[in-house]
Amino acid sequence: MRPLIVLTGQGVARADGLNLTRRTKAIARVDVFASSVERRDRQNLDVLLERCASAGDGMLDEVLRGMRAICLKERRSTARKAAHHGLFAALAEVAESRLVLHLTTNVDGLTTAFAVREFGASWPPFHGPASTDGIVAEAQAKLDARRGMLHFPVHGEAGLVVSAADTEMLRTFYGDPRLLRSGGPWVPSLRIGLASGVRDIEERLAPARLGYALLDALLEPGAGRCHYLAVPQHVGADLLVIGYGADERGARALNPFERRIRAFLATGRRDAAARWHALVYRPDERPRTAEWYAARGFTVLPYDDDELARVARQAMARPLPAARCTGPDCATRAESTPARS
Repeated sequence: MRPLIVLTGQGVARADGLNLTRRTKAIARVDVFASSVERRDRQNLDVLLERCASAGDGMLDEVLRGMRAICLKERRSTARKAAHHGLFAALAEVAESRLVLHLTTNVDGLTTAFAVREFGASWPPFHGPASTDGIVAEAQAKLDARRGMLHFPVHGEAGLVVSAADTEMLRTFYGDPRLLRSGGPWVPSLRIGLASGVRDIEERLAPARLGYALLDALLEPGAGRCHYLAVPQHVGADLLVIGYGADERGARALNPFERRIRAFLATGRRDAAARWHALVYRPDERPRTAEWYAARGFTVLPYDDDELARVARQAMARPLPAARCTGPDCATRAESTPARS
């Protein structure tokens, strides 16, 4: 089994016209407040939320309410999200015959709506209150089948809430969490996740803990266990990163993905046959991101607004294995066949 790991970032939403960072900064007081953030981090939504949390005066609650309203409106207009639809249709096709682990750092909930509601990925909290045990059980079924799509919003989402009484209980809800009567009180996952910083997010947030643990387990060939999940024998996963602005300047050096890639490459255990691709949204505008991926062995592919699905299919297409010669003239045929460049 060669799994496929897909990590998506805000570049997917931007291909459909949603710049959540810009929209969030337009919420009252946020833009003025953002001017105090270092220039290189002003487009980093993670940093903005963390600073809002430190500002006090209920500012984070105000910002999260505004974000939920923005994201709910966008979620209601999914019929016009061609980039999302095309991308997840392509991933669903791959998941018919391979295990696909989809991690998203998008907090708008659009990738969850498409992956889970439209294309059948496994993420139980989307359908109602779900415990970590339930999430693990569904994930194990996909691992055992060696096909299907797993989905984890690893940094939380505007519409994902967590039970304050039991942080292993999650559900999707875009209204005010204080209105939820059963299983509560409920708190926004972004308060526990990004607003508290990315350094140890895996310890605080179940999707981050499970999703990133599976990324670690599937990148390296073999079999093993991680957080109650039994990972069957496999070769090193293909890795496809889409619209995620990887970098190691400023706050991004602390991000779990950058940390993991750096640590994994240092082990020297990357499967030489595993294909790593990074789809970068308008790389001319983001040269440092493209350079970061290229320096770490990714094939960098550019895409623009109308190109995401096509470029993703290009990256996921694996050549058919060469036919094996078993006849008596194999040696002669091999000597007379020119090598492919």
